[in-house]
Amino acid sequence: MAAVWTRWRTPLLAGIAIWLMSVPLLMSRPVAVRNASASSQAVSAHRPVARSAQPQPGVLAAFRVVAAAVSPVPMLALPAATPVAQAAPAAASGTVAVAPPRIAPAPARPRSVAPPAPAVGANDVVIPRLGLNQPVGWYSDCSGRAAVARWGTWRWSCAGAGNVYIMAHNPGIFTPILALHAGDIIEYGDASGRVHTYRVTFTTIVSNTQLWPLGATGASSITLQTCWTWDGTRDFIVRGVEI
Repeated sequence: MAAVWTRWRTPLLAGIAIWLMSVPLLMSRPVAVRNASASSQAVSAHRPVARSAQPQPGVLAAFRVVAAAVSPVPMLALPAATPVAQAAPAAASGTVAVAPPRIAPAPARPRSVAPPAPAVGANDVVIPRLGLNQPVGWYSDCSGRAAVARWGTWRWSCAGAGNVYIMAHNPGIFTPILALHAGDIIEYGDASGRVHTYRVTFTTIVSNTQLWPLGATGASSITLQTCWTWDGTRDFIVRGVEI
């Protein structure tokens, strides 16, 4: 008898465990199918909560006793019954939350920085808008017969009182002054290093026989001269008044 019990003990206990687990399924009743044409609001308001298909706590306890007797290996703890309301997360609502895409901020544009104004030294002429900065030498021939050096900027020492008269060639160093117009600024550092600032009042083209650009001026002024024609018969004149 003991040998028979030992042989059939395992299948018998396994069958009892399977029968105990199937009891809730045999006793549950199917939920009546609702009319498909009913509105979704009425169905959601009157739909009965389905019974949980999970085994009841008493059945789980009986199964653990039988399983412990069948298998010498201890079984893992089974989770307790979870209510249907808690087991159904936000998926029951039919909506899925989607995080908005992250948009990287546009990189800040570097602010443009104006180049520093050229420094004005002694015997320097500076035109900030043109970026021109030239040392000034002396032209001392009052007759005007001596040729002006091809390179360099020269102040005529024989000009009238109050008139700083500066010459240079075009094409050459003074080619940029052809772009000057009324309102532009000219700076000049005298021999002592004092900086004088002038505002252009007018530009004009004269014959090289006209001498008025060389004459004295009632107000402290500056006059720039460069060639307008290739043969030097006409000159481009810029006149500015000290401010």
